[in-house]
Amino acid sequence: MKKNQRQALIRQIIMEQPISTQEELLLCLQKAGVTATQATISRDIREMKLVKTQDENKQVRYNLFNQPTDTRKEERLQSAVKREVLKIQVVQFMVVVLTEKDGADVVTNWLDEVSYSEVVATIAGVDTFIVICRSEVEAQNFAEKLEKMRE
Repeated sequence: MKKNQRQALIRQIIMEQPISTQEELLLCLQKAGVTATQATISRDIREMKLVKTQDENKQVRYNLFNQPTDTRKEERLQSAVKREVLKIQVVQFMVVVLTEKDGADVVTNWLDEVSYSEVVATIAGVDTFIVICRSEVEAQNFAEKLEKMRE
């Protein structure tokens, strides 16, 4: 199967059912008769700009990324922070954030999209993410910004 056909099938699968892992997606593709490796699926996800979001039942799933306006990006980030963030702690030039289970990916996807100048990088786990800033002052200011989003 050609890449564009496989990606069209992936798009159809994630629109029809909740898929939260690459393994689930790979199984669905195999059921549809498509042979692909995990590396291929990972590349497809990146090329298609699929992101993990939470549905109305708080289930994390892949979705097509719509390029919202900058204002909408911040609104979505604020919504994700309000819903997911439990604790914020500054450690030198880093901000360590504890979230609900499966919430770290959701928040960091929107955080990366907003592209705050003080954020050098984000690293996300399942329920924790780290924001690396350029300085301790920027880390403190960014932590305060996140705290305001929680209100």
